[in-house]
Amino acid sequence: MDTIASRLRTALEMRGMKQAELVELTGIGKSSISTYLRGSYIPKQKNIYKMAKALNVNEAWLMGEDVDPTRQNAYSEPSDSSLVTIHYAGPVAAHFDATPDDAYEQRTIPAEWIGRRRPEDFFLATVSGDSMYPQFQDGDEILCLRCSDMGIPGRIGIMLLGGDEATVKRIEYKPGEDWIDLIPINPEFKPRRIEGVDLEQCRVVGRVIKVIRTVDLI
Repeated sequence: MDTIASRLRTALEMRGMKQAELVELTGIGKSSISTYLRGSYIPKQKNIYKMAKALNVNEAWLMGEDVDPTRQNAYSEPSDSSLVTIHYAGPVAAHFDATPDDAYEQRTIPAEWIGRRRPEDFFLATVSGDSMYPQFQDGDEILCLRCSDMGIPGRIGIMLLGGDEATVKRIEYKPGEDWIDLIPINPEFKPRRIEGVDLEQCRVVGRVIKVIRTVDLI
């Protein structure tokens, strides 16, 4: 995975932008941006957002993830006007030690988002916390496919821990072994391994298939 420093230099070249222009557009100090470019300091989340917005690139790409650098500036409604109703499960933590809201509501989404599957195969939840930044930001809604198994390691899913704690993480495991790793995307957060008897208290309840984000352009 590329470093933030190398992606930042690439983005400046892509946009034909000088460091001084980035300083002016973001309001971030010149010395701070210099340390980011040298790779001697990792920017905080708010500054990653400011630089990605100024450079018109994807925050995840700027952080070194293997994703399309194209920035999605706003959520657009699909052209299909047909809607279906699914459960809304409330907030799901993008950090540990948080309790989900058990009070289910109903929400409508475009039917094309679920293809030929049944609406009851899905649920919506809201991301709470910053450990999955920048792919998942605090307040994002996520569309999840109900499942009890991730199918393959490395997918992002919703896991219940001990019955009253829920989290969204990249779920890593090796088939046949007695452990799973819950991996945050944000490097400021540490992974968590669950193994042995603790694993008996955990279960996968869904796999994230879509992020729904509203961006205020005003």
